[in-house]
Amino acid sequence: MNATPKKSCSSCGASLNATAQFCHSCGAKQGAESKPVPPALLGLVAFAVIAVVAVIAYSVGKSSTPQAVPGGPSAPVTAGPGAPPDISNMTPRQQADALFNRVMTAHENGDFASVNQFAPMAVNAYSMLGELDPDAHYHIGLMSAITGNLDEARARAESIQAQVPVHLLASLLRNSAAQMAGDEAAILAAKRTFLENYDAEIVTGRQEYIDHQRSIESFKAQAEAAVGGGS
Repeated sequence: MNATPKKSCSSCGASLNATAQFCHSCGAKQGAESKPVPPALLGLVAFAVIAVVAVIAYSVGKSSTPQAVPGGPSAPVTAGPGAPPDISNMTPRQQADALFNRVMTAHENGDFASVNQFAPMAVNAYSMLGELDPDAHYHIGLMSAITGNLDEARARAESIQAQVPVHLLASLLRNSAAQMAGDEAAILAAKRTFLENYDAEIVTGRQEYIDHQRSIESFKAQAEAAVGGGS
């Protein structure tokens, strides 16, 4: 059986399926032929399912039996297309991360129905965690960006910077929102800020930098090319 064809994101360089219309890492559109679902339609579908999925997520969160593995890796998402991941035996954070992974996988594959189904569940799962770290804010912001809620994506970048003013993921998130909005000035500003902070931040060894290393390094290369090419 032949391997699924791959391509690289035109914005951040992340590895994508050949048919992907958006980047699962930065949210950028892929190719002129891409036809993303209009934000207005995304919002309409999300509104129709949010009441149901919020109840489901709340019920699952209350009835689950978390494992005592704080800081451990999220369990792999093995659910088939259109099915929720099995989150019954995960910690609350693992539940949220598993749902996030489900959303981003669906987004990469152009499965917008699943994006709209599971994004509210994922956001609700993160909201039940209490105080959020920069990585969780980044996940919520990225899901907000790909579903057209750009104000929320920018707000999550601000939440990251409230904790760490020079955090690299804040720049990645601002870039994702700017990409979705087609705001070239904001895209360039995010790349410049990223490069200004990169050297001092990357040596801190923050866990989220390790977790998102490939996206960060790919974005660094894209930022250097863009900033070096002019203003």
